[in-house]
Amino acid sequence: MRRPNFAAFAGAACGLALSVAGAAAETFSASLDSSGSERHYSVFMPDDMPRERRLPAVIALHGPLMTGRSMRTLFGMERLAQREGFAVVYPDSRGPRWNDGRDPRDAGPDDVRFINLLARHLVSRGLADPRRLYLVGMSSGGMLTYRIACETPETFAAYAAVVADMPKPVAEACRKNMGVPMLIINSKRAAIPQDGDQAEWEPENVLPGAWTIDFWRRNNGCEGAPQVKPMPDKDANDGSTVTAGQYLNCRTRAPLVSFTVENGGHLPPGAQVGNRPLLLSVLGRPNKDISAADISWKFFRRFPTAP
Repeated sequence: MRRPNFAAFAGAACGLALSVAGAAAETFSASLDSSGSERHYSVFMPDDMPRERRLPAVIALHGPLMTGRSMRTLFGMERLAQREGFAVVYPDSRGPRWNDGRDPRDAGPDDVRFINLLARHLVSRGLADPRRLYLVGMSSGGMLTYRIACETPETFAAYAAVVADMPKPVAEACRKNMGVPMLIINSKRAAIPQDGDQAEWEPENVLPGAWTIDFWRRNNGCEGAPQVKPMPDKDANDGSTVTAGQYLNCRTRAPLVSFTVENGGHLPPGAQVGNRPLLLSVLGRPNKDISAADISWKFFRRFPTAP
């Protein structure tokens, strides 16, 4: 099959800043103007896609003190994207973290607008299928994912937040009962109380993990107890285990799925960290029983929006 014409797409981009090696390239970088600022992103494209085909596209939001480039390495979604035939887009925050809604007084960049603009831009340039746009974020990027799901729920067909709890101001201002397919992959350390993880670090700004799940249960109109399933402990050396939960009886027809890592660190399950002992000492070891990238895509591919 013929590959997409990357150069033609990129050449039409606003505020171009490309590193493209012709139509055979698998990745490119570009920028666009958002609220008067140049915002940067990169795109991974699978090989051998028809030129005329609009692809499913996953926008992946990095964590604090990261960039889109480091998210590419850490999250490890591109091998899956190559096999399944979808694009992965990595935007960069303007500061050390996203304007994720923890502080409603934050006059920083309008990241909700930027991500929505980026989604529309990908569609308008013929790259992304507007019915199959998905958003995943880790840590601060996961908090921004919650914020976008609350403020502009119609932009993406499904959402996933990884090692991220719900900012309290976002929960308070969220558009109620609109229902979005939501996947939550979070960690709970043994030394932290049952209903707290990141909330213990920022109790004034962030809901505890269990409360975050309950917020989306209520928002999606899910009734009854979830289906709960312990996941196989494939790697006994990672020091953690995983329990999955799924709410299916949801009034809005938008399901809620959660994966809770017991005694997990603040890294996505399956994260590609290599030999970085300092990082592991600060954030803890990632769980190796599951892959946040794989689970996110398996969840996403269930939800094209209605034509």
